[in-house]
Amino acid sequence: MSTLDSSTLTERTIRLPDGRALGYAEFGDPKGQPVFHFHGWPSSRREAQLFHEPAARAGIRLIGVDRPGIGLSDFQPGRRILDWPDDVVALADALEIESFAVQGLSGGGPYAAACAYKIPDRLTACGIVAGLGPLALGTEGLAASARAFFFVAGRLPWLLRPLLWLMMGRFAQDQRKVQELVPKLAQKSAEQDRDALLDPDLKKLLAAGLMGAFRQGTRGPAQEYELYARPWGFELEEVSFDKVHLWHGERDANVPVSMGRAVAERIPNCQAILYPDEAHLTLVLNHSEQIITALVS
Repeated sequence: MSTLDSSTLTERTIRLPDGRALGYAEFGDPKGQPVFHFHGWPSSRREAQLFHEPAARAGIRLIGVDRPGIGLSDFQPGRRILDWPDDVVALADALEIESFAVQGLSGGGPYAAACAYKIPDRLTACGIVAGLGPLALGTEGLAASARAFFFVAGRLPWLLRPLLWLMMGRFAQDQRKVQELVPKLAQKSAEQDRDALLDPDLKKLLAAGLMGAFRQGTRGPAQEYELYARPWGFELEEVSFDKVHLWHGERDANVPVSMGRAVAERIPNCQAILYPDEAHLTLVLNHSEQIITALVS
């Protein structure tokens, strides 16, 4: 995996109608067809770099966006998942983009689905990549540690911030320590993903995303987990947009494939591809070109 020289990145903020700053970074072809990338958890705008090379080859302008309280984006008290499409529209308008595709990776999946539900008139396509599903649909295959975190988020949310500080937040601005932490966080991932993290460039990229996640402390990442543990504010069956794509690896140990199946079954006309031999990271590493080009074909 090749690295992207940080000097070539376009990293900026815009001011939203309510006064908050929203941060983003651009990858791929700056004059290409626009796709907004919604990062996973814990990550940030730089995660979109995973798709930089195929996006550049395919003529795609890929825009990674920090959610509130993460990276360069100001915290938004009391926000909901359904508030996110309004921020995306504001960014698109600021960039003079009328129509665009969105893709959500892992914890970004709910936000991509929210856009398909709330702003279908602005979308050209929606992609859900190894996306988290509503917990009410079941958690079969979810790791015990993740179940415990969701329990805390739903019942004892005041515990999340100190837990995240102890686990990740206190190290998150030390690049060397974060790069050492990334493989440790993947210890319960599938074997394929642990092997993939032997690549120093990948480890560096994921570390940059994690550093961005905790740039402002633990408040933003904790709020994200609380939102995942609650109802999303809409039913998947209510998504009327008819160009929703879903990709999931059947060996995914981070977001079990049962969630991918449940989401695909409930979104009308969802085009789903399940890969028998792929895990959470390897799905993107091995199929990024197919995923990103499907959103503009």
